[in-house]
Amino acid sequence: VYMIPCPKSPHGCDVDPSGEYIVGSGKLAALIPVFSFDKIQKAIAAKDFEGNYEGIPVIKYESALHGEVQKPGLGPLHTEFDGRGNAYTSMFVSSEIVKWSIKDLKVLDRAPTYYSVGHLMIPGGDSKKPNGKYLVAYNKITKDRYLPTGPELSQSAQLYDISGDKMQMILDYPTIGEPHYAQAAPADVVKGRSLKFFKLEENHHPRVAKGESEAKVVREGNKVHVYMTAIRSHLTPDNIEGIRMGDEVYFHVTNIEQDWDVPHGFAIKGALNAELLIMPGETTTLKWVPDRVGMFPMYCTDFCSALHQEMSGYVRVSPAGSNVPLSFHTGKTGPQNGAAKPAAAAADSANK
Repeated sequence: VYMIPCPKSPHGCDVDPSGEYIVGSGKLAALIPVFSFDKIQKAIAAKDFEGNYEGIPVIKYESALHGEVQKPGLGPLHTEFDGRGNAYTSMFVSSEIVKWSIKDLKVLDRAPTYYSVGHLMIPGGDSKKPNGKYLVAYNKITKDRYLPTGPELSQSAQLYDISGDKMQMILDYPTIGEPHYAQAAPADVVKGRSLKFFKLEENHHPRVAKGESEAKVVREGNKVHVYMTAIRSHLTPDNIEGIRMGDEVYFHVTNIEQDWDVPHGFAIKGALNAELLIMPGETTTLKWVPDRVGMFPMYCTDFCSALHQEMSGYVRVSPAGSNVPLSFHTGKTGPQNGAAKPAAAAADSANK
């Protein structure tokens, strides 16, 4: 570990795509120091130090320095890179973005931001291959940018076109807070690689129920395992009895949908660990320990269809030592002590 002096009250530390240049941004500095990785390595090899701080060698400032950007602005915080040899530094005090050349450290352009900019983001700007077409400025103070909505305002962000010699703001929009180290990537990095759903036949979860016929409730001592399915628009099973005080209940819920963007939620009243959000073809588990005798509603918490509210049911909890048998059913079917009936069979039995 080695240290390098950096003026003054350093904040951001950013490395250019080549890995050679390290930009130190001092909040109170009137310049931007740029350090050279190669020079740092040579200074270490030559032990070109100016003392130590608590046993850590301090490299001489001049020995590690590539150069300084003079009079860039007030309050430099963070720097991003466009991959064309240019750097962009946010100026908190002077509310601007300053574009400068890494090679000769000359300021090339300035663009105002509104207001008190902090972090910047160029898609891929923290990688070896930036996509240097656009830059987003994340500002810390809003002031007069949007319609006032109360004591607190959304923070503002500005989108700039940086494809030419001059920066041009093309969009002003609100964000939540000031995102720190936000990242973006070209759409083609994501397009075509997004998973639409998990294939049910490839679900090897030990508690999976791949169809309603596999739904069941099993007692193992004071642990009760509910093998449940969720599909538009019902849970199977949706009525359970025979749970007793002192039991630990595990809902293993499988979303048996095989369609894109049809997640299901699951929650039960009294659960202390929030809820589940289950993607199509996925199995997840919620642990629930009832804290009193009574009827407890369970339900899907993610809207999926016009009959979304049909995805609900009840669990009856009896006193400890009760002889209420463990049973379960769905809709109009009668209680089952074995596997639940498929929906079609359940409908047939209900019509007889």
